[in-house]
Amino acid sequence: MRKLLLSGLVAMFVVAAATAQKPGYDPVKAPYGHGEDSVNCRLNLSLMQTSAKAEDYQGALKPWLSTYENCPASSKNIYIYGPRIFKALHGEATDAAKKKEYLDKVMEIYDTRLKYFGDDDAKGTILAYKAYDYMELMGENADQSVVYNMLNEAIGELKDKMNPLDAYSYFMVASLSQYLSDSAKKDQYISDYFQTIAYVDQAIANAHGANDETSADYLAMVKDGIVKGFVNSGAGDCKTLAEYYADKVEPNKANKEFLNEVLDALGSVGCSDTDLYFTASEYLYHLEPSAGAAIGLANKSLRDKDYETALKYYSAAAKMETDKNKASDYMMQLAGIFSNQRNFAKARQAAYDALEYNPNNGEAYILIAQLYASSAANIFPEPEKAGLVYLVAVDKLQKARSVDPGVASKANNLINRYSAAFMDTETAFMMGIKAGETVTIPGWIGETTTVRLR
Repeated sequence: MRKLLLSGLVAMFVVAAATAQKPGYDPVKAPYGHGEDSVNCRLNLSLMQTSAKAEDYQGALKPWLSTYENCPASSKNIYIYGPRIFKALHGEATDAAKKKEYLDKVMEIYDTRLKYFGDDDAKGTILAYKAYDYMELMGENADQSVVYNMLNEAIGELKDKMNPLDAYSYFMVASLSQYLSDSAKKDQYISDYFQTIAYVDQAIANAHGANDETSADYLAMVKDGIVKGFVNSGAGDCKTLAEYYADKVEPNKANKEFLNEVLDALGSVGCSDTDLYFTASEYLYHLEPSAGAAIGLANKSLRDKDYETALKYYSAAAKMETDKNKASDYMMQLAGIFSNQRNFAKARQAAYDALEYNPNNGEAYILIAQLYASSAANIFPEPEKAGLVYLVAVDKLQKARSVDPGVASKANNLINRYSAAFMDTETAFMMGIKAGETVTIPGWIGETTTVRLR
């Protein structure tokens, strides 16, 4: 019975507070009111804050409602504690109508905050927190279009200066949800993706510029989640992106930002071997040579089997790339091309170049080992000495697992296979070769190793 009465009182207070502010109230010149009203306002603010800080939201309710109705411009704390009070009431309520009433009240409080304290905090920030509370109270029943509209307005205002930072992520989840439930919203989702990624990239640059590496790292995680969502959504397949950009590249061939967007978009979903990618790469490279554009032209050269040109662009891409791991990967792609052509010496050089950019690239050492093993039968004039070549191959594999634990399993499998091809003890005795002595592997390999036998 007590709970029922309390619920009725709360409803009555909510209705009362929803009415217009007290007649004669001047939020600018007299935010606390005049005379006795001012005394009551200050008293109720104190009572409300004391109870709310102690998480006694039932005790905070009545003084909060008084300040909200009679002196709404007196303190921003009215709008900080207000949502907490009504979220607590929402959590205790069992009646659906009551829950909706409290939800609506929380939403109203944010709107009123914008009216009286919209200059204290960015509108985008207030809208983001409004969206967060909406999602919290609605749970799985949250209407993603409501979330989308609030966060779209928030991010549209703050762009690369959005705070809180994870608003970018929640916005893209809402955009994706709408697309998944209505395929007609695909273009909207794609457009939202590119615009939001551009904001996040700039926000990351802003954070680095302010030496705020914590925010930069967090934003990088936010971006990674957004990109993965896009790649897995089905909206960003090669055909869709090609159609989306088909008529836009030519008019924007002098727009570096746009061309970079095209390359990033197509590259993110594995469409870096399309004509559109090559066209955008060529335009961009002429405007401003970059690693991404060089890779696009390298891929085009590969498609056309122009390997010398591909070599030029891969090397150029690696030199321009600021991410050393990516630069190393570019040289590994080049090493793979030479390997497939059975130009082992050039393949090894490209792998060593990859190690210059990333000394812990275990795959580079593994490739060199495989090149050596592939040459084993052709290094010595005596077929019996082929087993010595596998020694230098195993040396490289041991180096691979020492610098890069991530390739240890692959390296160990190859070590077991190549070790089985070592020269046997009897053959070594017949050829005057002893375990532990130093031997030089001739030909293009030209490396020295220690003899091990099986």
